[in-house]
Amino acid sequence: MKINHFIPLLSASALILQSFTADVAKSTIPPSVTCTNTFLPVALAPGESKQYQVYGELCSKPGIKKRTVQVLVSGNTYDHSYWDFSYQPESYSYVKAAVKKGDATFNIDRIGIGKSSRPPADQVTLQSNAYVLNQVNQALRDGTINGVKFERIINVGHSFGSLTIIEAVSQYGNVDGVILTGFIHNTNPDYLNEAAVSYYPVQQDPAPRFQNLPFGYLTSIPGVRGKFFHNLTNTDPQVIALDEATKDTLTLAEAQTSAAAFDPEKSKKIKVPVLIVIGQNDVPFCTGNICDNKENLAAFEAQFFAPEAELKTYVLPDAGHSITLAQNAPEWYKVAQRWSNRFVGNSSQ
Repeated sequence: MKINHFIPLLSASALILQSFTADVAKSTIPPSVTCTNTFLPVALAPGESKQYQVYGELCSKPGIKKRTVQVLVSGNTYDHSYWDFSYQPESYSYVKAAVKKGDATFNIDRIGIGKSSRPPADQVTLQSNAYVLNQVNQALRDGTINGVKFERIINVGHSFGSLTIIEAVSQYGNVDGVILTGFIHNTNPDYLNEAAVSYYPVQQDPAPRFQNLPFGYLTSIPGVRGKFFHNLTNTDPQVIALDEATKDTLTLAEAQTSAAAFDPEKSKKIKVPVLIVIGQNDVPFCTGNICDNKENLAAFEAQFFAPEAELKTYVLPDAGHSITLAQNAPEWYKVAQRWSNRFVGNSSQ
């Protein structure tokens, strides 16, 4: 499928290993769960120095065996708070649901967003995001982060985060399972036309936090997130307001390179179990009857994956693009955790 003008969504100081910092994370997780903040030194490409850093929050139950960790990768214009929303976390925190089930989570700000480094915008591409994600996976595998060597790693993505996972896993592997949300191998041309004029340079946005960012970083113009990312009949207005207030960025280079992840040869290289979850009313990706139900979605997506992926699908009823912020989000949390138990295994096993 040819994607010409895909606008992705949502979705250095002394950076050496000894410079890691870890403290209690300010998340929505209850006191019975241990969370630490970590800054991981990373490079943007092979052969380059680790002059940048990625922020992540590692959460788990106390005393857990920590065999399985879910790495959470948000979409463009969302930071790590997408997975651990501060409003009504019982409903809107995927982190809380996964940790309660028994897995650890490592909830990251991708390179170029949130608390992570903001390199020159032309260097923040789909490919550099993928290379950074592989370094995160390896650090979890070898015990670099918090001294824990995780035996099983699941990458969980939303929107551009899902594209990043496809790019990373197709090249580097090093994971045991993949959950792709807010993404299918299809785009809505009506959305693409409107999205092309719905992002602007961050310097034009009224938010003070954006004013000192490098040129080439973009964000959504005020007032479009509701219609793009949410089904208004299934979203709390306060969620949309907080989504707007906490929006983050993307880069022009991410938009220009994102189509590479739609290449069927990329997803066919994924040889571990895959779960795809989409909102029934996902504006950016759903057209025709593809997203009507899980059977239609599975029939459409099967052509893009190898048999080893053991592809499973789920459609969240009445949800928009940002499924973690839908009122019925806990329904897909349960689906994801059951899938994880069955196809990857959890930390108690």
